[in-house]
Amino acid sequence: MSNIKIDKVTGDAIDVSTIPTAYTSVIAIIKKIYESVVSLITSILTLTETGGTMTTDGTEQTMYTNNAPAGIFSPRLLRLDFTNQTIAETLRVRKYYRIKSGGNYVMADEENFVGVQGVPLVKIGMGDNRYGVKITIEKTVGVNKDYDYEVTYKI
Repeated sequence: MSNIKIDKVTGDAIDVSTIPTAYTSVIAIIKKIYESVVSLITSILTLTETGGTMTTDGTEQTMYTNNAPAGIFSPRLLRLDFTNQTIAETLRVRKYYRIKSGGNYVMADEENFVGVQGVPLVKIGMGDNRYGVKITIEKTVGVNKDYDYEVTYKI
């Protein structure tokens, strides 16, 4: 998908209508359809990475990653189930983004979850990314537990 560019669809045309009206120009409509189709195709190609169960082992483990997407990708939310966590466990969740092609992941957020959570389904927000995003978990205190998770996307 990365070799398909909007300028190949619309050429050098710009988004102006020769007659001022309340209607959007044809070029703007074509560009919007193109952006929507590319977003949908990119999302569909990665829907196999949408969830599962992670068993902690005391190391930092990658729970979710979208490594070098084909275009701008829009994961929105990772839901993480803390039902199995007891008062004796602490779990660290980190969010990383890659902000250039071939670059390293850079930590953008870190949060510790200590003991039983008042609301066991925790939401971890994510934003659009071009070069990659990953979410990791690490059990820092307690025994290894299973954590179910799912990722949802903007389609």
